[in-house]
Amino acid sequence: MATKPQRMDRIDLRYGGTFANKEELNAILNSVEKSIETGNWQAGEQTKLFEQEAAKFLGVKYGVLTTSGSCAGLLALSALEFPQGSEVIIPAVTFPTIFNIILQCGLTPVVVDVNETYTLDIKEVERAIGPKTRAIIAVHALGYPCDMPKLMRIARKHKIKVIEDGCDSWGSAIGKKKLGSFGDISITSFHGAHIVSTAGVGGGVFTNDKELAQRARMYKDWGRQADTTKHNKHKELPADYDPRFIYEKIGYNFQALELQAAMGRVQLKRLNQIKKLRQANASYLINKLSKHDELILPKVPENYDVCWFSLPITVFGDRGKLVKWLNEHDIETRSMFSGNIVLHPAYKNSRFRTIGDLWTSNLILKHTFWITVHPRLRKSDLDYIVKVFKEFFDGN
Repeated sequence: MATKPQRMDRIDLRYGGTFANKEELNAILNSVEKSIETGNWQAGEQTKLFEQEAAKFLGVKYGVLTTSGSCAGLLALSALEFPQGSEVIIPAVTFPTIFNIILQCGLTPVVVDVNETYTLDIKEVERAIGPKTRAIIAVHALGYPCDMPKLMRIARKHKIKVIEDGCDSWGSAIGKKKLGSFGDISITSFHGAHIVSTAGVGGGVFTNDKELAQRARMYKDWGRQADTTKHNKHKELPADYDPRFIYEKIGYNFQALELQAAMGRVQLKRLNQIKKLRQANASYLINKLSKHDELILPKVPENYDVCWFSLPITVFGDRGKLVKWLNEHDIETRSMFSGNIVLHPAYKNSRFRTIGDLWTSNLILKHTFWITVHPRLRKSDLDYIVKVFKEFFDGN
């Protein structure tokens, strides 16, 4: 095998990390100063503005800021309030906490295979629908869109709700319609590794349905009643009971901080820059790495506008050797989420059903990984990545 290529200006080629500067820092510091002055660190003016601006960006009416994408998923599914034992269709290639929300809500996951875009195989979704099916979770893996127009036609035909998991896909679109605006309700992550960040962690729930937004907010805020200005209407409680402390749901404490929203507002303004850089980096790597017959690189349909979170790569043969080589050369890799989620030990005693043999998901489990397309990358970094791949294949 060839020797390690030399770089004189080496940086850590990680896939994640917030793309930010002094503008975000100043927004956080201003928020902190105000919080010290007022004593309020939780959701306030900045949060309301961020929720409105993020919802407007997606093209929906309502947004709810919360603590993570995982919490956003739990809030979204909780807000739908399905009967216990209802079934929810989900792809086998998913992040575990999004699979977990189905179990946590007392529902049954129905696991289907994905296609070459690493997203739901629509034909398998149709096979999976049964009398107990209440919802479908569409995971936009690494920013690659699930075929939402087709999926929504099926969902509407069967009167099934759709949750979009856009944790990786903030800014991606099909045609002119943003991912996160197709389904009945959508979620995203504002974690530091993702497209837009709210001070390291954060998530959001988005919808056009006022009642769903209200429920999501109730579950987020300890389960207390939605309108805290209304007088007590519950006869079991004293007439003068403070409406801020009347609990109508079995909820959680998933409140975000003002400083997170303050930073998020700046990040939203930076989104077009972030997206263009990610797209340019992905296009460059896809073009260069596609020359290796041993690799399968994404093919993007003409009407897909993908804001890449990372670049998925499937390798014929031994993935382990290639991944080891890349990591040794400072190019960070990650396996593709869970691969086939149901093969993980956490779900050994869980109740779920699968559709078909999940062939593609099993292939992804064994042969797929991702690498960086982060906006901080320079041309020299991209060329270095290309060179490391070439050195590997030339030496094998």
